[in-house]
Amino acid sequence: MHCVVPCRNVGLVMHAYPIQCQFENSEETTLWPALEDEEGGDYPCRKSDYQIQRGCLFTGTRNELRGNLGKQLILINWSLARNMSGGYCLISCVLLLMVSLSVGVQNGDMRLVGGERAFEGRVEIYYNGQWGTVCDDNWDLTEAQVVCRHLNYAGALTAVVGGIYGQGSGPIWMDDLSCEGTEKDLSHCLFKGWGVTDCQHAEDAGVVCDRESSGNNSRVYTLDHNAGLCNHMGALFDSGRDCDFDIMVRVSNSTVETICVHKLIVTLDPNASILNTTQEENLSNLNLDVSLNCRPHVTAFLRYLYTRQINVTMSSAQCIHKMASNWGLKQLQEAAGRLFTWLLPDDASFQTQTSLYEYSVRTGDPVLQETCLRYLAWNCESLIRSPAWTGLALGTVKTLLARSDVVVPDEAFLLKGLEDWVLEQGNSSTHEDQVAILDHIRFPMIAAEDLFNLKAKSELYMDQLERYNAGMLQGFQFNALPFQTLAGGRLLKKVEYTPRIYTGKPWSFTFSSKDVNTFRYIGHYSHSGQNFNSLSANFDSPVHNSAFFSLFKKLNWNTRVFIHNHECSNSGIHCPSLPMVSLTAQNKRELPQEYQDGIRYLNKVVLMCEGEFVFHVQDFASTIGNGGNQAQIPANITAGQAYPCHSDQFSYRVVVQPVYTTEIKEN
Repeated sequence: MHCVVPCRNVGLVMHAYPIQCQFENSEETTLWPALEDEEGGDYPCRKSDYQIQRGCLFTGTRNELRGNLGKQLILINWSLARNMSGGYCLISCVLLLMVSLSVGVQNGDMRLVGGERAFEGRVEIYYNGQWGTVCDDNWDLTEAQVVCRHLNYAGALTAVVGGIYGQGSGPIWMDDLSCEGTEKDLSHCLFKGWGVTDCQHAEDAGVVCDRESSGNNSRVYTLDHNAGLCNHMGALFDSGRDCDFDIMVRVSNSTVETICVHKLIVTLDPNASILNTTQEENLSNLNLDVSLNCRPHVTAFLRYLYTRQINVTMSSAQCIHKMASNWGLKQLQEAAGRLFTWLLPDDASFQTQTSLYEYSVRTGDPVLQETCLRYLAWNCESLIRSPAWTGLALGTVKTLLARSDVVVPDEAFLLKGLEDWVLEQGNSSTHEDQVAILDHIRFPMIAAEDLFNLKAKSELYMDQLERYNAGMLQGFQFNALPFQTLAGGRLLKKVEYTPRIYTGKPWSFTFSSKDVNTFRYIGHYSHSGQNFNSLSANFDSPVHNSAFFSLFKKLNWNTRVFIHNHECSNSGIHCPSLPMVSLTAQNKRELPQEYQDGIRYLNKVVLMCEGEFVFHVQDFASTIGNGGNQAQIPANITAGQAYPCHSDQFSYRVVVQPVYTTEIKEN
């Protein structure tokens, strides 16, 4: 489809001028977009005689043009490009959506709307000639399975509630659904009746389906930035027709391939560094230096300059990011960097994660550095147990240990892992290097008994006698002195007096994936030999990490995971989204008042995917006293999950994290 528009009054505020578009297999037509006027309103949609005859009504905004052409819905993204001959501007017309409005759609057909990817979105069902939504009352994974299987996915990962994917505009066709999970579509499930509901569109239900994948390296992610060029530009690149600029692909300073491109197209991005190079030096060719493993991805990268679309896999992500960085293509560089979020969990050996972090340091990409480092911090226990641990660079270890979001059983585990790393380095690790990383160990967070045993158990103790003795003294002071003494000496302002995320006993409780799925499908949960009709449990923890508080009665915590809407309503609790976790200290008020006010709890929920890796850590709201009571768990990565879990087999681990209320600052 080719479109042109007159170039008058092109600027931040545009006026409605007709656009001539040639659709495939049809004659040329005139489209009138409804654009913003100077007062911020919209021009009314105008129609040409041709459109009235065809029943074609087009409306739109600054960036969109919609129309009903015959029996097809057309959604076109369009944008102005540079001046062309004849006083016209080329319009990039990208056909994003073409759905039959009446032919082939049957009652009960379903679709997903509003998601960033094809396998997620708001559930809409077709009935009586109109698409409508489904209320999230009683909406859970059983109903979601029916939707996903109907849409030819393997199954459902998450049932999404609360209108996460935007609010629908049509009728709410279904409410209070009850499915067995084997139905052909939702219309075969029990529900109130078509259009019978007391819901609003803020309660529109959604799903995340389980897309099929066949191995780590074969998973493909599509980055589509197609808003600036026509789809046929890809065919132009493939043909090489009328190309006028050579890209010399070099590996180790030797030219291995020459690719002919169109200079005008590859230099369209005004911010790309290649534009300045070719203009200033008036070149007819350019060297593109790549590593041997990146050579297979050069053609796809250059084709992106034409189409703004590229497929990225684990094996190509780093190469695409590197070439985009060198070329000055910020949009592609940032998108490829964000895509590492999807790639990091795919390697249980941690070789990919550590190499990507080292790459991010070399390229100076702070966003990519944080993406990689946070994953390593959250999965530090598995990292320490992996072969990759002792191969980490000194700088990586120091940066990792400086963080407070490191997830480990306890600080003693982290110290033992650090000692193993030092011993593996042998003579390559200097005394000063060892001191530098030992300075990041938080000795006050080590239990008093473990501190006492360090002299006998540590293989590094005699080599670092001074540092260990100083750390042990600091730890014993913390465990023996009351809060008021420590606060008066301003010791608590140091970061070593703050806990990391300790998942060992007695600071955590875990609902396993087996517990969660048994409750989801059977409706009961077994714990300590008892059956419960809710996914809830009680556990005890000390008041604080300091042994000083061993004299006080332990805190009793109640924790619960809410999976279904009816659990919330039956408990008189408002659940903005599901799943949701609650954690409440039952007997906090039994403490003396000065300690009630002097301690707060920065509690966490740690989510682990299939028992293999931590993919999300969620805070409870931090407050003085009991800490936050509820934690909303993002339903999928587009709703806020840090890393993807392509499974519904994940566990919830609640972690108690007490800190003194004195302000804490990093060194």
